[in-house]
Amino acid sequence: MNDAQTANSDKEFVFLCVVDKSPELSRALRFSCQRAKRVGGRVALVHVIQPAEFQHWMAIGDLMEEEAREEAEALLAENSDRVVQATGKTPIVHLLHGDTSEELLKLIDEDKTICLLVLGAATGKDGPGPLVSYFVDKSAGRLHIPVTVVPGNMTDEEIDNIT
Repeated sequence: MNDAQTANSDKEFVFLCVVDKSPELSRALRFSCQRAKRVGGRVALVHVIQPAEFQHWMAIGDLMEEEAREEAEALLAENSDRVVQATGKTPIVHLLHGDTSEELLKLIDEDKTICLLVLGAATGKDGPGPLVSYFVDKSAGRLHIPVTVVPGNMTDEEIDNIT
């Protein structure tokens, strides 16, 4: 075995899951947890806080930012607990600020342990959702890792069967 093979065999596979309030998050999270468990990897959770649109009065903008941060931290904590229950491992947690798509691209570029971006697809008439559309269509060529899109209507059993 050469040095490159040794380095690759020691690499921990990290599955990146975007945490938001969408119903399809549960599907992407289950897929991420099941894959991580199967290959001995880990789940990374990321939430991106959007910049406050209302900046007319700085104090109001600061308050909105603080509320968004508290909400994001609670959402990440809740989903971190789910990951621990499903995998037995504490997830890697990222809380970022800015445009979601651009921040995800930066994170994936910077963190070479991330091997797969897992997104849940919405099932409504409005399409799969903005992140799925962006990463599958507009920026697929900018990524150096694959993207897995988990349909929002998949059952636990269906997800378990393919992971």
